[in-house]
Amino acid sequence: MARRAEYVYGSAARQYAPAPKKEAVERVQVRNNTQKAVHMSLPYGIFLVAALIFAAAILVQYVQLQSDIISNRKHCASLQNEYEDLRLSNDLYYDSIMSSVDIREIERIAVEELGMHLAGEGQIITYSGDIEDYVRQYEDIPE
Repeated sequence: MARRAEYVYGSAARQYAPAPKKEAVERVQVRNNTQKAVHMSLPYGIFLVAALIFAAAILVQYVQLQSDIISNRKHCASLQNEYEDLRLSNDLYYDSIMSSVDIREIERIAVEELGMHLAGEGQIITYSGDIEDYVRQYEDIPE
């Protein structure tokens, strides 16, 4: 790599062209970039369109799923309300049936018509429940 030096004859230095201004260089670069952006290749354009269609399909699917979730929640809430109403009406009906039962009449029929006897001292066994449970007592039990 030998350097070639040019010999300058005379006492005057060469006149070099002035350096282009920075703004002009930037404008040229911007123009080149816009030209490159405008002239995109066909495969790249197809890829962009396919990506856009895919994203739109995913978005539509997401919105449909959200709609399904909301409608399922509303349906579940309505079913829970219906269940509560049925349970309440069932409990009220059961309570009305149990309150219409006359224990004294049942005892009279059992003793007089069916020949049953009241329990004696040694026949009654009490126990203490260890398991948490409840008992509904609608009337005092006669002694």
